[in-house]
Amino acid sequence: MARDVVRRLGPVGEVVSMQDDLQRMFRQVFGDTDASLAGAFSPALDVEETDDAFTLHIELPGVKPDEVDVSIEENVLTVAGQREFYSEKDTEGFRRIERRFGRFHRAVRLPDRVDPDKVEAAYRDGLLTVTVPKAESAKPRRIQVNAQ
Repeated sequence: MARDVVRRLGPVGEVVSMQDDLQRMFRQVFGDTDASLAGAFSPALDVEETDDAFTLHIELPGVKPDEVDVSIEENVLTVAGQREFYSEKDTEGFRRIERRFGRFHRAVRLPDRVDPDKVEAAYRDGLLTVTVPKAESAKPRRIQVNAQ
């Protein structure tokens, strides 16, 4: 999807967009050193906002669910873990590896209007989905207009 087509999603979308822009800038200037400095990488992340919750989709193919740590503290959602390097016996001939291995870490600051006690995470087919419900006070509500 082209970058200009992506819809900004309020403060969360702006923070994620800034993180992506900074990572892209560092890669352009220094190459892929951000991932290779500490053997770490940042998995791709999508964020959606609805009236009821923020939903984050994080790509983690090849990572087992028990190798992923999801935490929230002071409205910062952190996803961390490790993707192990695969080892094949036959190492003769040409070999190019573009996938990232090693530690990964992704942190997203969420607005104050979330309910950190009701965060849920599900993992399926290499995609981690984290749902962060909004606090009841932050949800839009309809006001009944009474006739006089």
